[in-house]
Amino acid sequence: MRRLKLALVVVSALAAIAVTGGSAADFDIDGGPCRETPGEALLLRCPTAYVGVPYEVQIVSEEGSGCEPYDWFEVVNSSLPPGLSMTRDGLISGTPTSAGFTRFWLWDHDLTAAQGGPDWCQREDRSEHEFSIPVDPGLAIVNPSVKPASVGQPYSETLTAKRVDTLNPLSGADVQASWSVESGTLPQGVTLSPTGVLSGTPTSEGSYQFVVKAQDGSPFDTKTYTLAVRQPLSVRSPFAPAQTGRAEVGIRFGATATATGGTGSYTWAIASGALPAGLALNTSSGAIAGIPQTAGNFTFGLTATDAEGRVATANGSLTVAPRLAIKTQRLKPGGVGHPYQATLATAGGVRPVAWKVSGKLPSGIRFAKTLGALTGTPRVGGTFRITVQAVDALGAKAQKKLVLDVKS
Repeated sequence: MRRLKLALVVVSALAAIAVTGGSAADFDIDGGPCRETPGEALLLRCPTAYVGVPYEVQIVSEEGSGCEPYDWFEVVNSSLPPGLSMTRDGLISGTPTSAGFTRFWLWDHDLTAAQGGPDWCQREDRSEHEFSIPVDPGLAIVNPSVKPASVGQPYSETLTAKRVDTLNPLSGADVQASWSVESGTLPQGVTLSPTGVLSGTPTSEGSYQFVVKAQDGSPFDTKTYTLAVRQPLSVRSPFAPAQTGRAEVGIRFGATATATGGTGSYTWAIASGALPAGLALNTSSGAIAGIPQTAGNFTFGLTATDAEGRVATANGSLTVAPRLAIKTQRLKPGGVGHPYQATLATAGGVRPVAWKVSGKLPSGIRFAKTLGALTGTPRVGGTFRITVQAVDALGAKAQKKLVLDVKS
């Protein structure tokens, strides 16, 4: 009987060896990253995540359980917080997209020989446990970039941060974070206040890269900025008030504004007012050209923006005169032997005006080209037909046929 009993013990021991992996790998509750929840021991609480902040936690098995370390993990009949996913190795990672408290179930499977595990792991057993990840609102720096600065000119830019409840779309209230420079260098003369205001007067040119940190309690965010400092941008307008431009309806016009300072090429725009109808601004060259269609006085602001966003404006005005016309409709008659004088008149145009006459004048009558005046004492009578032409300072021409009657 004793031999039989001993044989049974040996068989039992061999059977125990043969079913290695018969009990599932279990989650490491005491040493793992996710711990028991006070008041709810069956729920494991993982470290807190924040919306918009990359998150990573490694789920682990208890050492020596099941076929560990030959096991794999699976989310079952539940889901992780939006934005997170888990690998078969138990790595939960991603960037949470919304705040909330998520509970989910995980299975810890033994990896059998048939599934690629070791030969001695024959049975796929598993253990299961409920986990949770709290996702709190994150913090995001709102400013995508900072505006450029100019040497010797006061500078101010306010950085802002938002408490992020969701990423898609980005939503949440603005918060007053605490700000600091984590690394890099600000331009000399510029500082960052704890309330997020970059201000001061830069003293030298250059591109300054720095990293700022905004923090509101536990959540924080960092962002890298480059602040470019150049020589001040200025605009010289060909239409400055002291040199009001002159134009005329129907006569081609052209003038070009220039800019200095800043960096790169300039983009031009009309910042205020309007150009006369028929004229247009070339946004690349600053040239204003065209054929004015309407007379009047026009005022406007001309703006140049450099490649980094600096803006400078010059005000100007342009007077468009009506098209030149000869106003005189007829000449007064004259008499032989009697002094005669008649001055031609114009409307519109841009002075000075030059005159010329064609046709035969009465003997004794002269034509003054600069004054447009007929003067003298006719010596013969008759009807004299002439054509007069006026040319103004912009090259506009007007002509008219007139008749001078001289009585004998």
